[in-house]
Amino acid sequence: MSAPRLRWPDTARGGAMILVVLAHTLQLMGAYGWDLGWLDTANTFLTAIRMPLFFVISGMLAAGVVRRPWGEVWARRLWLLVYVYVVWSAIRAVWFSVVPWPLGDVPPWLAFVLLPVWPTTGLWFLFALILYVVIARATRAWPAWAVLVPAAAVSVAAAYDIVPTGGNPIWRSIALYLFFFVLGVRATTRWKDLAARTRVWWAVPAVVVVPVAFAVFTVVPSAAAGVARVVLSVVCVAACVVVASALARSRVLSAPFVAVGRRTLPVYVLHTLLLAAVVPVIPAGTVPAALVAAGLCVGAVAVCLAIAALLGSVPGIFSPPKRSPRGANQMDSTRG
Repeated sequence: MSAPRLRWPDTARGGAMILVVLAHTLQLMGAYGWDLGWLDTANTFLTAIRMPLFFVISGMLAAGVVRRPWGEVWARRLWLLVYVYVVWSAIRAVWFSVVPWPLGDVPPWLAFVLLPVWPTTGLWFLFALILYVVIARATRAWPAWAVLVPAAAVSVAAAYDIVPTGGNPIWRSIALYLFFFVLGVRATTRWKDLAARTRVWWAVPAVVVVPVAFAVFTVVPSAAAGVARVVLSVVCVAACVVVASALARSRVLSAPFVAVGRRTLPVYVLHTLLLAAVVPVIPAGTVPAALVAAGLCVGAVAVCLAIAALLGSVPGIFSPPKRSPRGANQMDSTRG
């Protein structure tokens, strides 16, 4: 009999996904003339949380898969990622040939042609996951320190913006977040232990830790800013795990996050398409920016979930058309 599915990873991943949708909402609003003020500042600081948290959870959930033979890694994880990356890159190319996308300079169809070697779209997360899973599998027999130390060095170098990117900032992001995926893979037991030991009241100091960590980061000398950036994200991820574990004790409070966390793939590939179509039709400044951002974020997530519920079981949309005999359509496992 399998262990019950853990709620806190879904809670954490759902929160991270909502922050990603909010980030793209604010970026699009800014591109269309909205005065964001403090929202823009907050969105910048949240870069230290949303993707690091997402990749730590993704790494943790991939830890069992990357220990298996290459054939199983392909069937259970890589095939799904590759399929969704290619199919939804094609859908984006068609969509953004009609709907304007002000946040990118590469023409939609050129971005599609370049997708195997030169990620330029919002689907770079899937490209990064493919690369990370290959790295984690290739280094599975190495001692943990032999993987974590080089990955940390790459992430710190990216934080200092000294990694070669060929003018493509997405490569910097891929380098920056490598450490967090590896940390999820190699420290799975520690993350689960932290969540298991968490008491509900720990959520209060955990919430306080995040702004305090941000405040400390702002006074760090520039020479140490790259290291501090990575450390800041580790601290914030740990705090978020505590908060997610506390929230998960209540099925009511965690339900919205779990709903998103268990359907992150549809939300991830769909939300930018929806936002790009809606944001331009809202006249800038007619309503307080914070209200519009919140409404667009919640609305986009709700529509994505509705589409996922309607079409999620249809093969070929959010999963490969034929189920692998080894379970290629299983995006992850959050079993205890």
